[in-house]
Amino acid sequence: DWRTLERRTLEHPKVVAVIEAAGDGRQSTSALKRRAREICQELCTNMQNRLFKPTYTVVQMMFRRLWDGIIFERKQLEELTELCQRAHEEGKSVVFLPSHKSHVDYLVLQTVIYRLGLGTPAIAAGDNLNMPLAGTFLRGSGAFFIRRTFKGPEHNLYSAIVSAYMELMAQHGVNLKFFPEGGRSRSGKLLQPKLGMLGMLLDPILSGAVEDAYLVPVSVYYDRVMETRTYVTELLGAQKQKESLRGVVEQARHLMKMPRSRYGNIHVRVAPFFSAKAYIAQHALLQRRSGTRAGFDPWTNPSDRAVLLKALAYFVLEEINRVASVTPTAIVGTALLCSVGRGMSRTDLIRSVEWLRKEVVRSGGHMSRFFDFPGELTAEVVDSALSVLGGLVEARTAGVVEPVYCIAPDRHFEMSYYRNMCCHVFIHQSIIAAVLHRFFHHRPDQSEVKREDLMHDVRFLSRLLKYEFVFSGAAGRPREPVPGQENAPQAAGGDRSDWGDMQLTNSALQQNFDAALELMVSQGVIAITGEDKSTIIVDPQGKAPVPGAPRAWNPHSTFLCSFVWPVIESYWLVLAALQFIFERRSVNRLGMGQPAVLGEPAMLLARLQAFARTLTELGHVNHREAASEEALRKALQTYNEMGIVQWVQVDALGAPRRSALQLGEPYLGSNGLEELSSLVEEIGSYRPCGLRVRDGMEDYPRHIAELAFGASAKL
Repeated sequence: DWRTLERRTLEHPKVVAVIEAAGDGRQSTSALKRRAREICQELCTNMQNRLFKPTYTVVQMMFRRLWDGIIFERKQLEELTELCQRAHEEGKSVVFLPSHKSHVDYLVLQTVIYRLGLGTPAIAAGDNLNMPLAGTFLRGSGAFFIRRTFKGPEHNLYSAIVSAYMELMAQHGVNLKFFPEGGRSRSGKLLQPKLGMLGMLLDPILSGAVEDAYLVPVSVYYDRVMETRTYVTELLGAQKQKESLRGVVEQARHLMKMPRSRYGNIHVRVAPFFSAKAYIAQHALLQRRSGTRAGFDPWTNPSDRAVLLKALAYFVLEEINRVASVTPTAIVGTALLCSVGRGMSRTDLIRSVEWLRKEVVRSGGHMSRFFDFPGELTAEVVDSALSVLGGLVEARTAGVVEPVYCIAPDRHFEMSYYRNMCCHVFIHQSIIAAVLHRFFHHRPDQSEVKREDLMHDVRFLSRLLKYEFVFSGAAGRPREPVPGQENAPQAAGGDRSDWGDMQLTNSALQQNFDAALELMVSQGVIAITGEDKSTIIVDPQGKAPVPGAPRAWNPHSTFLCSFVWPVIESYWLVLAALQFIFERRSVNRLGMGQPAVLGEPAMLLARLQAFARTLTELGHVNHREAASEEALRKALQTYNEMGIVQWVQVDALGAPRRSALQLGEPYLGSNGLEELSSLVEEIGSYRPCGLRVRDGMEDYPRHIAELAFGASAKL
């Protein structure tokens, strides 16, 4: 009875306590109760079984028209069915935690669950989807609407209501579904986790208000994501269009006019479920045995609870990555993006795709659709992928001896979405390859590097890019189980006690490093020599042969670097711009301790993006996706946490206090700008060389930076 659940939410001790504490004369208790009822009406679902069948019929019609099908493993669905039956008998919730790449995600898993006859979950949806008519329909189909941010004057009341509602649903064994990333990924990679919803689920289990819940990470990947073009325009600075009923109707009309099966397949893979209670017990035991947290107690200690919550969130994302399907379109898109020529002949493309398929499997990834297919069928898979990618790829057949395929003009950024969908398979090798590229392109007279020197730079680059990728906690290696709980999930992430800033611990990083080196040795990319295996050998020109690889993919390290070079360029762009801003201030003899940029962070971000896009068009930056708003924002956030810059509030004459950017304290000394310049040079040394080395091109024209950040720039 959903209405009863809504009433009980208002009567929950958390909500009552907030109302009583806030009723201090400024706002009466009765007014607060009335406001609490309004919030509950905005929030709560009103799931109605009578809506399921017509909803399923409409969704099935849409799926049949736009997709070839939903691909899943029968064994995984059988295990999921057994879990839901078991949870129902025990009165516990099954919590589905899927990846989030499209609005279609709301429908995919819901359709599969309904088709299997399992308990339909209540879905956490953004309040932007609570539109007239459509919101009512979604609410009746199981959606409950959460605000994008809990900040504001009603923070305490709203948080208490949502937390109480989540607790009551878990107590009643209601199946739940929410996205651990929070929002849709606009880059193709998994986003960093949002901890709010997961924390609201974890809290009542820690307090004993809820006995337990079963967590199920789910990977949902698409041959083609229908929103990618919109994602690119948003990442390049366009304002996100607000959802509206009119927009939904127009989009539905547009979809119905599309050719049948335009978007290929949807690939759903379910990771092994695990008990939240068992995970808590296991993680606590491992922390206590680590030697640094002998008194680890997430049940009573808030800081320990935060460590547990973050470890759990990353474990869920690691599990999603571990089972995620690498789609045919991701393979073909990656092959085309890594081509060094203007295009690829059909023969080279098929050979490259077959080679890359083997590399994915060798590196522990999961291929979809043609995982077990013999090589002679690769051509059919390539043709199918090219058909799905549609206008992203141009096929040139006139006047050539065989078809030549190339990425359509101005579509490289959009194609990078599909390359990023398989970056989790290669990321640890990619970081090492980028470091090796730096060594052997900047020290051409050397052909080897010491293992500890390589590890030093890998550690630096991994922590610099901590917000860009979800790194494995310990390269998939098993942990010691809790006695009596051998079948419980392995608490991935190693000792994450110092992950307050989401950085890799030394132990986890070392395990990732060692495992990636072993893979690269097995691929013939590098060799490890010496009695203590302390020396890494690569051909001085980086041309280590790769058996079966096409010529265009030699060296192999260039392919691996392609996954990290775009974001490295983004991070260099931001720091180079900051260096220019503060050096210009020094030349003008202004105090370095004073703010250099006045204005909101969004204004600086817009200028950074204009600067990045200009350098991309001029050829000073190799990758168009380096101008992504998301990457530039994360870079600015990283430099803020590193203490290089900081945002402060300053007084303005006759005006409200304003945001301002200034150098961090470690860089305010007499050598501060020199240290900043050294850091810019160090990060820039990881970039692809290209024209900068061949033609001696400068990093960027000074007048472009002056236009972006000088006196004429409206910051």
